[in-house]
Amino acid sequence: MLVDQLRCIGCQTESQWPSPAQLSDPYDVAIILLSGSGQAEPATWMTEGGDAARVAIIAYETPDILEEIERQHVHGVLSKPLRIFGVLAAITTALGMAGHESRLKQRIKSLDETLRARPRIEQAVAILSCERNISEQESYARIQEKPLKSKTSVTEIADAIIAPSDI
Repeated sequence: MLVDQLRCIGCQTESQWPSPAQLSDPYDVAIILLSGSGQAEPATWMTEGGDAARVAIIAYETPDILEEIERQHVHGVLSKPLRIFGVLAAITTALGMAGHESRLKQRIKSLDETLRARPRIEQAVAILSCERNISEQESYARIQEKPLKSKTSVTEIADAIIAPSDI
């Protein structure tokens, strides 16, 4: 019934059992059945929070099931017995949550890179300030405006400033 409903609303479907260790194709949504036994370890693509939105089908709301939902990074839930009503809403919600999660991960990655580059940028500002006899604020402004003109990152500019002074 679920596969028929998914096809009726225009989804392409594929069934895989048992759950693969890795998803070979880029999937938008993965629907998984959670039993709550807690014996089976989640697949790598679930625990690492892959790009696919994950919707769980559950029969009960036991503590084991709720723990498994969290452990498998589920974005939406359908309950048994499955009904046609609610499938599209659960998938839409899961897609929205997965997209939000993906954007947050990208932002965290960008902030981590910025944080790692901070000491090099500060070193470059100090070098430029000393060599040009200008304030640190002006040095920082110059380092920041350069990437806008040359399509390079602030980190690359900082590294270029630091490199000659290391010799």
